[in-house]
Amino acid sequence: MLSSNPLRPVTTALAIAFGLAVTAASGQGTRTLINVATDPSYPPMEYKDLTSSKLIGFDIDLFDAIAAKMGAKTNWIETKWEEQISSIKTKRADVVVSTKEDTPEGRAGVSLVDYVNDGSAFYTTRANAARFQSIDDVCGKRVGAPRITNRGELVAKWSEEHCTKAGKPAIIVVGTQHSSDSRLQLNQGRIDAITGNLIGIVHQNQIENNNYVQIGEPFYPFMDGIIFSNNDPELGQAIKTAIAAVIADGTYRQILRKWKLPDSTAIERPLINGQP
Repeated sequence: MLSSNPLRPVTTALAIAFGLAVTAASGQGTRTLINVATDPSYPPMEYKDLTSSKLIGFDIDLFDAIAAKMGAKTNWIETKWEEQISSIKTKRADVVVSTKEDTPEGRAGVSLVDYVNDGSAFYTTRANAARFQSIDDVCGKRVGAPRITNRGELVAKWSEEHCTKAGKPAIIVVGTQHSSDSRLQLNQGRIDAITGNLIGIVHQNQIENNNYVQIGEPFYPFMDGIIFSNNDPELGQAIKTAIAAVIADGTYRQILRKWKLPDSTAIERPLINGQP
């Protein structure tokens, strides 16, 4: 089960203070347009409407609201995943909004404003859910993890700590080509469980009739962040303040519900590089 993380009430006075701070942060320069790099391939966060080809998703709506608090408009630039950091360093983009996991390793030359909780968890099909009464039941099972990610290594580490040291059989990590291959092998019965991110599975369950069931709590919790250059700390602070403002006025919660993200993904306050 996903744990609930409801937002705490924020007073009207605090909301006004946030709004004034955003105005001050953005009003000192001429930034009325923010160039935003994104890879629209990850529903429900950022993707294209099949009919109109318009960019849609939680990230799109949220950052448009953030920019509005800053008195700016957004210019969305479709950018391949592997080119996004360089787009910041070469100033082709001011920020990257593309469900980027905030890790110390990913902060080389850039910083991140953390805006949503995420994490990797074990999942199985609803038909097999009875086999997993707790997360410990993953021990000894075949678990699919995409080779292009570090999830296989993380699962092996978790298995060593929670299975092997407890005298239980180790998890058998099965490398897959990508997340869709993991789901295919799971549905074919070739593996017992898969790794998946909390946010990504939301969309899969919407299109696959709630086929996937989370096993226990995430084995690897993290936050997703908006990337900005270390050479532009004022922009990062302005974004952080604007996020606090959209949380305070209820916009954050409205967008969260629109895209059906679980309550556990909601933050109480934004951070920069994991720090207040």
